[in-house]
Amino acid sequence: MSADDLIIPVAVCVVVGILLAYFIVMKGPMRKLTISNPDGSKADVSVEIADNPVTRAKGLMGRDALPADEGMLFIFDQPGVHQFWMLNTSIPLDAIFMDEDGNVVDVVQMEPCGLLPSNCPRYAPKAPALFVLEVNQGFSIRHGVVVGSRASP
Repeated sequence: MSADDLIIPVAVCVVVGILLAYFIVMKGPMRKLTISNPDGSKADVSVEIADNPVTRAKGLMGRDALPADEGMLFIFDQPGVHQFWMLNTSIPLDAIFMDEDGNVVDVVQMEPCGLLPSNCPRYAPKAPALFVLEVNQGFSIRHGVVVGSRASP
């Protein structure tokens, strides 16, 4: 086999490696979200948007840390009882489920479960949601986020 015969396979491996690194490590664009609570307090969080099947499926998988006031906002096509799991996610998270108006309908604490799907419980809201905000576990308690809070851009 000559060096010329190796160019295409090596190039394909490099491109695949770059794409994998991008999808595993890179963050998308960030946007600011403000959560207003019934007690009058507010919390600002910078969110990465997951608004298509690929970004929603990937979520925060493979990340080792999440800054304190950052999160990922999942946007679905229609309201529903969208289930989440923590497969290959090592960060304990709060899932803040919101309806189409940004009203918080449920807050659920989620625990990492490793790499085996059989070890991963499913987390679902008590009411239909269009948006789900994942933040570090404890964020909701620290910032007073409860059912009845409201998120807005």
